[in-house]
Formats: sequence, C-alpha cells, structure tokens
Amino acid sequence: MIANLHCPRCGSDASYSYGRTKNGKQRYLCLICNRQFVHDRSRKEFEERPRCPLCKSIMHVYRKEKVMTRFRCSKYPICRGYAKKMKSESIIPN
Repeated sequence: MIANLHCPRCGSDASYSYGRTKNGKQRYLCLICNRQFVHDRSRKEFEERPRCPLCKSIMHVYRKEKVMTRFRCSKYPICRGYAKKMKSESIIPN
C-alpha cells in the first residue's frame, strides 16, 4: 500500500485497490466519495467549462475523442443540452 495515498476529490485516505487500467496501472476506489483514481496521475481539467445552452448549468465532459471533446449538461437526463469543442477551437453549443 502507498503511504501518501489520498483521494483527489475529497482528500480521504480511505481507499482500496480496485483493479487495473488498460495500461496496467493500479486503480483505487475511495470509500467516502466513490471516486476512482490512479496514484500520481493528474486529471487534465478544462480552464473553462461551457454553460448549457438550454438551462445555463455548468456542463461536464461526456466523451473525449481524437478531434473533439463532447460536453453534457450536469442536470442530465432532466436537461439534454450538449456542446462540442474541437481541438484548437472554441466551444460549439448544440
């Protein structure tokens, strides 16, 4: 077990081994907030997440592809707003 293993979301040290990634790295599951994470791996966050074009809530990353990132409304399935961001472009609401 790793001595300084803390959940990146809530900071708890209550986690356990939860399988492996496709690359063979150990995956962990936080017992407090149920976040899955890999030790010493930082998430690439967007500096600005878009707002939903329908309800104006903040959107979450839904799918990452080679040429674009798709965002979905945080109130899904109640609100079905989505947006796309092409590589090196601004966010395109749909």
